[in-house]
Amino acid sequence: MLDIRIAWLICFAILSTFSFTSHATALKLADYYTDVWTSVDGLPHNSINAITQTDDGYLWFATWEGVARYDGLHFTLFGRGETTGMKDSGTRTLVADSNNSLWLAGARGSMALRKGYQWSNQANAASLVNHALVDQHKNLWIAVEGLGVYYRARGKDGNYLPDVHILSGFSAYHLAQSSSGDIFAATDNGLYRVTPKSYHKLELPLLGDRTRVYSLAFDHQDRLLLASNHGPWRYDGQQFTRLNNTLDHVITTAIIEDREGNIWFGTSTQGVGRIANHQLEFKNANSGLPHNRVISLFEDQEGSIWVGTNGGLIRFRNAAFQSFTEQDGLIGNYVRTVLPINSKQVLVGTSQGLSLLEDGQAMAATQDPVSRQGILSLAKNHQGGAYVGTYRNGVYQWQNHQLQQLWNEDSGLPHNEVRALLKDSHNNLWIGTPNGLVKIKPQGEMQYFTKQNSNLPDNYILAIAEDEFGKIWVGTGVGLAFIRDDKVSNVPIHNLEQAQYAFGFYLEPGYVWIASDRGIIRYQQHTQQMGLVGRPAGLPIDKFFQIVNDQQGSLWLSSNRGLWKISYQQAHLVASGQQKQINFELYSEIDGMASSQANGGSNPAAAITEQGQLLFASAKGLISIQPQDLAIFSAHPLPVTIDSIQFDSQSISPDTQSIAPAGTNLVRFIYSGLGYVMPKRLQFRTKLEGFDREWSYRGTQRVAEFTNLPPGSYRFLVSARYPYGEWNDSNFIYQFKIEPLFWQRREIQALLALLLLLVIGGMVYFRIYLLKRNEERLTEQVEIQVKALREQSAQFERLSNEDALTKLPNRRAFDANLSAQFSQCSQQQQPISLVVLDIDHFKSINDNYSHLVGDKVIQALATTLVDYVGDTNKVARWGGEEFTILYLGNQQQARDYFQALLLQIQAMTLDALKGKRNITVSMGICDSDHCDDYSSLLKLADHALYQAKHKGRNRIEIYNNNQPQ
Repeated sequence: MLDIRIAWLICFAILSTFSFTSHATALKLADYYTDVWTSVDGLPHNSINAITQTDDGYLWFATWEGVARYDGLHFTLFGRGETTGMKDSGTRTLVADSNNSLWLAGARGSMALRKGYQWSNQANAASLVNHALVDQHKNLWIAVEGLGVYYRARGKDGNYLPDVHILSGFSAYHLAQSSSGDIFAATDNGLYRVTPKSYHKLELPLLGDRTRVYSLAFDHQDRLLLASNHGPWRYDGQQFTRLNNTLDHVITTAIIEDREGNIWFGTSTQGVGRIANHQLEFKNANSGLPHNRVISLFEDQEGSIWVGTNGGLIRFRNAAFQSFTEQDGLIGNYVRTVLPINSKQVLVGTSQGLSLLEDGQAMAATQDPVSRQGILSLAKNHQGGAYVGTYRNGVYQWQNHQLQQLWNEDSGLPHNEVRALLKDSHNNLWIGTPNGLVKIKPQGEMQYFTKQNSNLPDNYILAIAEDEFGKIWVGTGVGLAFIRDDKVSNVPIHNLEQAQYAFGFYLEPGYVWIASDRGIIRYQQHTQQMGLVGRPAGLPIDKFFQIVNDQQGSLWLSSNRGLWKISYQQAHLVASGQQKQINFELYSEIDGMASSQANGGSNPAAAITEQGQLLFASAKGLISIQPQDLAIFSAHPLPVTIDSIQFDSQSISPDTQSIAPAGTNLVRFIYSGLGYVMPKRLQFRTKLEGFDREWSYRGTQRVAEFTNLPPGSYRFLVSARYPYGEWNDSNFIYQFKIEPLFWQRREIQALLALLLLLVIGGMVYFRIYLLKRNEERLTEQVEIQVKALREQSAQFERLSNEDALTKLPNRRAFDANLSAQFSQCSQQQQPISLVVLDIDHFKSINDNYSHLVGDKVIQALATTLVDYVGDTNKVARWGGEEFTILYLGNQQQARDYFQALLLQIQAMTLDALKGKRNITVSMGICDSDHCDDYSSLLKLADHALYQAKHKGRNRIEIYNNNQPQ
């Protein structure tokens, strides 16, 4: 069965104000990020009568056309019918009870109860139900239109007894119970304390006419809050107190206290109001409320305030991102530069002037009209003030809320437009202009750096920074450079995806990070190597303006398309080539910014305060963010729930069905993570125990499908997180079992296995019998074939190395033998001689006596050579009428040895020639002392043979170095 293990989000207050502002200061209503939903967005009706949240995390909205359940992305509608048991779709109230239960009541006295995934109809009330309350003893109290209050006791068997009419004669609107168990009823005849058997009216101070109380709530001190036709009140058990004296004639329709102690109330004609730190604020239809008549209020588990009106639904949430604009006192919305001066002050330069943020308030930095001009750049001085670079008038100094002009074109600047400023560690002031860079020394002397007089890649200066070695880094519109001891060194970046613009710097020990038009570039000081984190690593855009390290493990990048958050560690790995892809999160207007267009091209356009607040210049105000606000969302478990489960195409109820029928091929889960701050950014992982060994990361996908699962028991787990958060233990668990088919049952499989073994055994036995019969015959045939193959192989081997006519080794065999003998004799430093022998005038024998006779002559000569040498391995037929002979000794010894052979051959009687003629041979001899390898030996011996032929044949010639080659 279904086992939900959901740890509720702990009540937490999102840090909502600027870092140097007191956290006790409540956020202004205008600064909340709001979302609005109407029937166009999926609501069944625009009048939101009630709002609540059940244990599983779903938000529920009651309307006159049914109830809408919200998961952060979609509305699911429930109305009259067999599924819900509701008698009428018109729903007036919702009451969340323990054990994930939800009471619904409304028109025609219809009442229904939802527990988990199961709905059941309940006994109708007497008429339209305005509200219901489940008390501490699980008894039910019902506020009915025109009839008063009814009490429905819960019996010992868990069923409810018939209604008891407690309070009658007028309409009851709302019910509330204190921590001590007291029940209060809001009616059109005032406020009552009721018990199952009695009631007592609590008289409010005389207000001049009949007092109607529409809504009740308890604050954190268990004091009763009342919304009445004479404004909001508080009752502490002894006396009533107005919450604000100016609201006596305001009809208030709903009231709650949020977790920060602020009182929210709805009105009939003036929208929603809030009292925070004794300050009263309103938001109405003119400022974004869907309608001025407010019907319901609710605070969810993440601290957002939901307001139901007659014209739709609105949510107020404290976004992690905030924007300071002209409405907050900023001089102009188009922010170009920002600079924290100290822990309480931040200077902001816009296209219209210089502003100061101090203690969370924006104001003009000076009353001097000269401050109302385009501000491009800022830099701290050493007196607690700042240098101010302008668009048209050069450089000023801001000190003690006064502006004083220091330098312009008239006093030596190459241009009045100043986009970057830097006060370095040697008290030099660096000024970047479109016409080059200026260094103003402490004595006032100016030094100019331009493309024309140095290695500066361009004159258009965008950014200046100083590293830990005292080098001044300069970003331009056409490249990057650094200056050391007034020498400019160009740092090429064009080879990194053709990067050109260097918009800004982030420096850390050992590294310089550059925001460019092709991503962010990391320069390693020690190796002077550069690495790119850009499109090749998965970032979808090229151009980034500023880089800020939030000191919490992330780098923030500003761009024209929002703010990008990447892992600091991953950025280093990608820049080093150790990782190919980088994860990122994109934040834009949906996260609370007035504009996602961050500005660049002037510096600094982003900063981090001493308290860790991140600040970014944008096209509509100054963006501020506390990174820990995002971490808050990840610090608490997110509720997760299953929306639906399907076995094949059949939807099932997780509460009542946990067995999938035999033959089920597809199990499909649709799940939700019930976080409403950033619902589209929720990430999921799943695990099917019994099938998966590890968790499967699903990204933002909300569907998991499993096909062809074998029969067995399984547990499905799913958990959720916000981006960069930790996976929590709030796992939704659903246990189920897939039944086996008939043939998949164990006993059937065992029987089939036994039969199969018997069949296989018989087949194996018969097969063995046949194999044995064939084995002998096959063995005999194999032996015969193997013997023939061996003989054939030996014949092939012999033929490959033997001359077919003379049976002497052929040239191939002799070459191998000569190579081996030559190497051996060389190692032993023993001379070896090679004799190349050729039959003189052999062609005339072939021509006059036939080739057959010539072959017999060759055979006879071969026999004579072998008999004379005594070793067939030293004699070979080289080819045609040529023979070769190996002799162990030098060539002079060989000549003496083979002289007798020469004579013997001359005296040979050849039967094939029938005594008509004898044969003679010529020999050429060379030994190993005249060459370094056997191939040279062959060549020189052949040359000696040529000399023997040339000198008249029938002779022996030894190789002589003086012989012509």
